[in-house]
Amino acid sequence: MTEKKKFGIRSLSAQLDSAPAETEEVAATTAAQKRVSSPINSPALTTRGKRQQRIYLDLPVSKIKVECDLIEIDPKLCVASPLNKRIQTLLSPDDHAVQQLLRSIREEGQRDPVLVRQLKKPAGEQQYEVIYGTRRRYVAELLAEAGEGGGLLKAWYCDQITDADAKRLADSENDDRQDISSWERAMYFARLRAEQPQVTLEVLAGIEGVDRTLAGKYLKLAELPEDVVLLVASPVAISLRAGLDIQKALAALAPTARKQIVREFAEQPRFEDGVALLKALRSAAIKPKKSRTPQAWDIVDVQGRKRAVIGAHRSNKGQYKVDLFELTERQIKAVEEAIRAALKL
Repeated sequence: MTEKKKFGIRSLSAQLDSAPAETEEVAATTAAQKRVSSPINSPALTTRGKRQQRIYLDLPVSKIKVECDLIEIDPKLCVASPLNKRIQTLLSPDDHAVQQLLRSIREEGQRDPVLVRQLKKPAGEQQYEVIYGTRRRYVAELLAEAGEGGGLLKAWYCDQITDADAKRLADSENDDRQDISSWERAMYFARLRAEQPQVTLEVLAGIEGVDRTLAGKYLKLAELPEDVVLLVASPVAISLRAGLDIQKALAALAPTARKQIVREFAEQPRFEDGVALLKALRSAAIKPKKSRTPQAWDIVDVQGRKRAVIGAHRSNKGQYKVDLFELTERQIKAVEEAIRAALKL
């Protein structure tokens, strides 16, 4: 059995110390032979003295070797590649994986650069597309906002990476580090289906290397709203099975009840995993409604004395009673006539 080749950033970064850095003379000689352009004049370049750090990367689809330069950039200038399955809105300082990465970078610095290419259509300040390392970009932004870590993101830069190569590189890196959550994978399947509605489920499953049944389950899981996924500390903690069960439990609720439960859960601490959320949903769905204490109406005279009380019966729904205090027969008769008039008897 042949071992599946990884194209992750670990193997790329590992070459940095083993490969000799180019001198200015060698760099000038080989500049004309380069197949990639690099931001040599960029003030963001990371250098060892006067030596530019660069490395060569074998592209998994194009089957060519391209040169990547090491740069340091403001994380706010970067946007996650749409070819990366990780959904950025799910990243949170509460996520255990984010917290772990935050501690690691604080203690040791950013050891592994991310991989970026130039945005085809820069939007505002954003100039770079992060092919992989979006979680590191997020943590770098957190540190920059806190005034820590120098505020810069280390990145391998190359402008010769095709979309097909970017997708394979992103998938390989995520598999090498931490699997994308089932829900993020489901949303990716839904996006593929939306972009290519003519493609059958079998073809879609074949493209992603899964069977038809599993592809169908992912498309079903994609119906789970993001605000529900955010109720759990990390999307990775929601398995495919738990996610489908959560979707089923929510679908059984009336829309109003569903919104109310999700709103109440959002005000509480996040659930540890999908199973805990599922249990809470099921419990909330069968939780008996609190019986309302029947409202009573007190009637007092000008001296503030209670003269009459009208209240609902505690056990017989729709039945009311009237209690009268210190009334004369004439007053009682007047009350009777008033009730008859109100009821049109």
